[in-house]
Amino acid sequence: MPASHSSAGSGRLLTFLCLTFLLCGCGGEEADREGTTSAPPPYPTGLSAASTPRQAAEVLIEALDQKNGQVLEGLVAARHEAEQVDAIYRRHGRRHQTSLIEAARLAASGWSATYAWFEPGTTKVTGELIQGETTVVEARGRNPSTGRPRLLVIEMIREDGVWKVKAGLESSEL
Repeated sequence: MPASHSSAGSGRLLTFLCLTFLLCGCGGEEADREGTTSAPPPYPTGLSAASTPRQAAEVLIEALDQKNGQVLEGLVAARHEAEQVDAIYRRHGRRHQTSLIEAARLAASGWSATYAWFEPGTTKVTGELIQGETTVVEARGRNPSTGRPRLLVIEMIREDGVWKVKAGLESSEL
C-alpha cells in the first residue's frame, strides 16, 4: 500500500514547465491551431482496458529504462494534462488549447527527467492503492550514483477506458 505523499511536487513541476512555455513564447500560436481535438498517442501494445494499474506502471518503468518515448507518450493521461496546462494559461490571462500530442510530450519529458535519478533495471512496483477512477502506484529503485534506495510515486487515472499516468512522477530518496 502506498505511503502518503503530496501531489505538490507534481503540480510544481507541471507549473514550472508550463510557465517556461508561457514566458518564452513556446507552444503559443502553433499549439492554439492544433487544439485539443487531436488524437492522443496510441496506448502501448500489450495493455488494454482489462490491464491493471500495476501492469501499466510496469510498462511505464520498462519504457523509462529503455528511453522509449513513443510508449511513454502513449501512457500519458493526455486529455487530463492538456486541461491542466490550459488552466495554467487561463490563470495568467492567456487563451491556449494544448494539443494531446503536446501534452503527452511534455509529461513524458518530465518523467524522463525525474527517472534520471534511478538506475535503469532496478525499479520494481511494490504497491498500489486504487480508489475508483484514480490510483497511486509505488515503485522502488536505486540511485545510480549513491546506490541508495529511491521511491517513485506514480499517479494514474482512468481515461478513455484505460489506466493512464498523470504528469509529474514523484521521486524521493529513502
